[in-house]
Amino acid sequence: MIHENTVIVNDLETRYLAGAPGDATAETPTVVFLHDGAWGASADVTWGGVLPLAAASYRVIAPDLLGFGGSAKSIRLDQSPFGFRARHVWALLDHLGIAGPVHLVGCSFGGSLGLRALTDPASTGRIASVTTISGTGGPWRSAKSAELGPFDGTESDLRRIVDLLCGDYPDAEAQVSARHRWASAPGHYTSVTAIHQPVPEALQSARPEDPYPASLAGVDMPTLLVACTEDPLVEPEWTAHLSGLLGRAQVAELPYRHEPNITHPAQTWEVVEGFLVGIGAQEAAGAAR
Repeated sequence: MIHENTVIVNDLETRYLAGAPGDATAETPTVVFLHDGAWGASADVTWGGVLPLAAASYRVIAPDLLGFGGSAKSIRLDQSPFGFRARHVWALLDHLGIAGPVHLVGCSFGGSLGLRALTDPASTGRIASVTTISGTGGPWRSAKSAELGPFDGTESDLRRIVDLLCGDYPDAEAQVSARHRWASAPGHYTSVTAIHQPVPEALQSARPEDPYPASLAGVDMPTLLVACTEDPLVEPEWTAHLSGLLGRAQVAELPYRHEPNITHPAQTWEVVEGFLVGIGAQEAAGAAR
């Protein structure tokens, strides 16, 4: 059973979904699911089909990231969109009493957030593994991805965006409706667009150079890179670029569009669970030596 909750973390409303197997103990691994950054995204919109499957074996937490869903429409404009959201996720886990390393599973923007967290000092000791589905960390997006940016606020325009993410599938209209409900929440549109607002020339300053992806070189953390062969939004070579940097990267492919977690949750979870089970087996073997 997946439960919806809202708590106050750092004086910010934070909505999240949670579940666990009936026999869960303190040793049951925790998997944190991070949603995409497209219009109207939320934990349920992105992970609704996967969470019940995952909660059969793992403790699962799926937050609405700041600016999205039912969480506070509060953002930082003086830094990248990744770091402050990752720190808020850690603060949520602290609030819930989850102190040990967790498995991060993200799609699109959420996957990029997970990759960026690998080298964020605030994440030290908090990550057991990272899985990214179609999330590159920023680079290697296709020219088509620019079409995700404009949004006129209508359901018909969200239908266009959902097609980019998912293609034509049986529950597409339900996805459009759910996204439109969250996209209509006060503050969501402004939260997403604020960072792109023009600044007068006299106030413009150079942003610090982004060290990513070179910063990942030698990172020794189990990482699963899930590429979708029908994905129009990222360049096909993104997994090769990252696996050449990361010390313990695995690559998997799924024959779908950008977000198979929405269109094919069972197939997606099968791939992710296989990766997590493999990590568990390695840890058990190491402890037995």
